[in-house]
Amino acid sequence: MLTLDKLKKLPSTVRLSDCTTASESDVALERTWSNNLLQTTVTNRSDRPLQIKELVLFSGMTSYDQETPFYGEGYQMLTQYGGTLSSPFHIGAYGTDWDFFRLPRTPFHENVWSVYNLLLLSPERQGHQLLAFTSCHRFSGEIRFSGSYIEVIMDTEDLTLEPGGSWDLEQFVFSSGSDRNRLFAELAEHLNRNHPRMRYPEIPTGWCSYYCLRPMTADGFYDNARAMKQRIPELKRIQIDGGYAAANGDFLIPRPGLGADVKTISDGIRANGMEAAGYLSPFIVEPGSKLRQEHPDWLVKDEEGNPYNGIGQKKRTPEKQWYMLDTTHPEALEYLRSVVRTMHDEWGWRYYKMDFLQYGALPGVHHDKNATRIEAFRRGIKAIVDEVGHDSFILGCNAPFWPLLGLVHGNRITNDIARDWKHVGGNAREQFPRNWQNEVLWFNDPDVIVLERVTFKSKTISGETVEKPSIITDQEFEFHKAVILASGGMIISGDLIPSMSEKNINVLKKLLPPTGKAAVFEDNSFAVGRIDLGNKQVICVFNFEDEPKDFDFPLQGSHRLYDFWTDEEIGVYQDKVQVPGLDAHCARVLYYNA
Repeated sequence: MLTLDKLKKLPSTVRLSDCTTASESDVALERTWSNNLLQTTVTNRSDRPLQIKELVLFSGMTSYDQETPFYGEGYQMLTQYGGTLSSPFHIGAYGTDWDFFRLPRTPFHENVWSVYNLLLLSPERQGHQLLAFTSCHRFSGEIRFSGSYIEVIMDTEDLTLEPGGSWDLEQFVFSSGSDRNRLFAELAEHLNRNHPRMRYPEIPTGWCSYYCLRPMTADGFYDNARAMKQRIPELKRIQIDGGYAAANGDFLIPRPGLGADVKTISDGIRANGMEAAGYLSPFIVEPGSKLRQEHPDWLVKDEEGNPYNGIGQKKRTPEKQWYMLDTTHPEALEYLRSVVRTMHDEWGWRYYKMDFLQYGALPGVHHDKNATRIEAFRRGIKAIVDEVGHDSFILGCNAPFWPLLGLVHGNRITNDIARDWKHVGGNAREQFPRNWQNEVLWFNDPDVIVLERVTFKSKTISGETVEKPSIITDQEFEFHKAVILASGGMIISGDLIPSMSEKNINVLKKLLPPTGKAAVFEDNSFAVGRIDLGNKQVICVFNFEDEPKDFDFPLQGSHRLYDFWTDEEIGVYQDKVQVPGLDAHCARVLYYNA
């Protein structure tokens, strides 16, 4: 098992851009500890500029068994990692950061696995050890391992360190203990100290067009606003999601067929008694957009100086591959400011969902050659916050988590939902390891709650209409409802409000207002989670398995238990609760009054 004393003894290394190792006479890496917090400074002692690829803060063999379980964060929302040190795997549906999102690999990545900024190790009967970076102002952290071998890396992106110059690196923490939730709480304190949390007076609620309004039309927004006002005004907001703009990058040009411009739609939503909320993907630029055609100099470049789209998720057709807005370019940054200013001042938006944010923090050549991709990303988000954040809610989505710290009120923590078990079960496995972030770093957004079966129609290339019905069972709906409750975060509906059943309207009302309290789980199986609401104690039981399963768990004292959704009395239990034969892919939510 790794201890703080053993970690301190592991050597450090400076790796240059030509993949050689700098000598200690050329570069000094000074590590300064304050209890279990590390601050590192690198200084160029030589008489020549040095292009530094990465800094190895620690590297070497440890005493961990190769079958030690771990959890590691990905670089951004859609990537997480688990398994054991000898058999790692990705948790999300999209693969690894370096496969699906094409983050570059170097010779130093050969035969090792990578996680980003956070690694939790759980050796058997020895508690937990947490290795994590506690800041992300300029550089991103990476932790690599192969069996018992481990490296803690600071990615310095091939920047040049001038003779006599020095860089202060990001803060790092090593902690250990038997309570994994306590370790995460302590980490959150350090993160908030370095990146103070943005505050908002309420956990937002609303309705999102993306999962049910197809095609998206002005009349569709008005119909749902009217129904919300009548049936469930507590939701408050109509979120005009992606698809309203003519192209990504051309945020202010409406898509033909929308039925009205976005200002008119926003005014119409307010006229029907709801708030208009909005969406933008600030960093992605479509090849056919006016922005790409008229301002190619505003885009992130490749090494030859051409607009760069050779990174990020790979499109099926190359002509649709996205470019990236370079927010180190003053004119591009001002364009972004002017866009959100229009949305705020003219459209009246006071809520902004910002999507595909990872594209602001991917490698490429920026206008400001001294800026890292982390600085470019934070510069772009801060420009938006400076323009509208004083009175508007800012939500991140598809974001690089550590670079986003301190810049948003809320943050999506899972993949998009869909009405099938793959997404319902998959989103739970993504969400639960991130429950600790809710109400601490930001409000967690578990994506929308969907309660109705929907059949979507689409056309094939040949023009044939194809119907795609929902393939979700009643039990999986129960699981999904419990996952949203267990998040403790935002509540956004993804069903057509006019046609929702009264039963499901009541489910939404049961979730409102959001509790703000995320479930705390007993162990890494995430089968039993508890939500402390003060005067009410809620217990969520999840069966991830493909067969029915019996559950039992401890209960302190004697309590009368009720079903959370119906308030039906279940019975009086003392010291232990048994839930026999819980259906496959199902969940049960119980509560007792404290």
